[in-house]
Amino acid sequence: MKTTCGLLILLATSSGASQTAADPPNSHSSANPCDVAEVADLLQRFQPPTATPEEQTASDAFFGMTKLWEIHIQFSPDEWQAIQPPANVNWDVGSAFQDLMRDAEQGKHLHSEKSTRPGLAGYLGVDHQYGRADVTMGHETLEEVGVRYKGNGTFVEGHHSGKYSFKIDFNKYQDEQEYRGLTKVNLNSCVSDPSMLREALSYELFKAAGIPVPRIAWAKVYLTVTGQKQREYQGLYELVEQVDKRFLKHHFGSAAGLLVKPSTFGIFRYLGEDWEDYHQGYYPKTTGTPELQQRMIAFARLIHLSEAETFHDEIEDYLDIDPFLNFLAVNVILSNLDSFLGGSQNYYAYLHPETKKVLLLPWDLDHSFGTLGLLGTPDSRRDLTIYQPHVGDDHPLVARILDIPEYRQAYLERIEQLLEGPFAKAKMFQQIDAAGSFLRPLVALEGDRALADFEIVIGKTPQPKHPHVLKYFVVQRHKSITQQLSGKSTGQKARWNEFPFSMDQVLTWLGIGIAVALSMMLNAGAWLWGVIGGFRGSTRWGVLNMFFYPVTPITYGFFVRKDLGRRAAIMVFVAALILLVVVIVSMKVAGLL
Repeated sequence: MKTTCGLLILLATSSGASQTAADPPNSHSSANPCDVAEVADLLQRFQPPTATPEEQTASDAFFGMTKLWEIHIQFSPDEWQAIQPPANVNWDVGSAFQDLMRDAEQGKHLHSEKSTRPGLAGYLGVDHQYGRADVTMGHETLEEVGVRYKGNGTFVEGHHSGKYSFKIDFNKYQDEQEYRGLTKVNLNSCVSDPSMLREALSYELFKAAGIPVPRIAWAKVYLTVTGQKQREYQGLYELVEQVDKRFLKHHFGSAAGLLVKPSTFGIFRYLGEDWEDYHQGYYPKTTGTPELQQRMIAFARLIHLSEAETFHDEIEDYLDIDPFLNFLAVNVILSNLDSFLGGSQNYYAYLHPETKKVLLLPWDLDHSFGTLGLLGTPDSRRDLTIYQPHVGDDHPLVARILDIPEYRQAYLERIEQLLEGPFAKAKMFQQIDAAGSFLRPLVALEGDRALADFEIVIGKTPQPKHPHVLKYFVVQRHKSITQQLSGKSTGQKARWNEFPFSMDQVLTWLGIGIAVALSMMLNAGAWLWGVIGGFRGSTRWGVLNMFFYPVTPITYGFFVRKDLGRRAAIMVFVAALILLVVVIVSMKVAGLL
């Protein structure tokens, strides 16, 4: 075997320079022409344009866990309308998900015929369309920039919350336009993550394990639509670098390889010998040479069709094993199931043009820290097994890799060293606290409820409304993995269609239900007593006490007819007070107050 021994873990620390706000400088250097997405096959033979050292330095200064920018997006009414989903979109997510699961059962791709894009949004009939906008980054305005919505689940959540994610393409309409050596950036709404930190912290952990990751920063985003909206604050966003040719050149020294972003039901599915059959499913982001295309096909064939001995002998020729084991270990530690572990989406694969080996890159980590609610319970996801960490029973790449003893041992060593290093409890708590301190005043701008939710989810104590708490996850994940490594536990498999609530949640809601039911029964008795007391005095007061409980029974018994209604009034007052207290305490326990 050619695999190397040991683990190279790069201990990452937060940036030492704290910056609460920054504006880009007015100067903007010109760069080589940016390559267009629909580049011809012939151009693939030439070196793609890359950022100069000066531009790379500028982009490095643009990103960081403590970098904040103001971004103002300005549309005309027509261009704003161009990016909106069609009026006839069916927002029935349940129906869309049924169609998605039907395609999965039939062995199709994660791609509805209703749309040209993959993912859940496509099953709703949504195609994210670009519109022209002027985008101001700090003090510098770039004109004729491409802007569109992005995402699948987050797009649906954005439809309900009003906070959408955006993709900004600086050279969509002007080939030579860029910003600090960048041609695309993403504005992630973090609408499913009240902490806004899951993805950022996860990228830090991948980076600490030696995996190339997109850089991030933060942005206060404003929106203008001429005549409709005037610099309306959209909220705090996570600013994420695009994985593209410049990213590849920066990290791998060459962007001439084959980059794919799979979105299909199954990991590196073998679809035959014709590369054209792989376009819908693998979604190539670069063209790659015919040799590299056939190499990717051979990799899929090896995973799915080879005998165990052949796989054992040849896998290192196709897959860069050490980075792969690091990539796998971090996903498993984070219980990041909406990912490569799920076998369908949210990762990139790059076939390097020189080594001819595949490397995997993380993407879209908002459901890390064990938060993918479609699988198991919060408790079971925190106890995810490290031995069969993939979703379901069919993940041939992970299963076959871990069947090889030396790879399995190296993988377990990586997990152990990550627990002692970058994912150590003290280090993670320090990162969470530092990032929380930076984001807290920015989250406060979103309102009191957002700030209250933020404080809960970066803390240590889960609540029924917020079971996914960062520090609690770190503590419980350490406990689970430590027990698994010592042989005291095997962890829990990630499976679909499990009961979606933990026992603690069930008991909490059951207790709330019993308390409310008992107080309601007490109030029913008090109401009846108040009505009887009212009718003893007059028909009018009987009717009033019947329909205006608890105000009129209390008024009648304490002020009008103490002789007939005082005892009923006392009971009504006590019962109503008990109900009020039960409701307030229940809402507090449930995290609704």
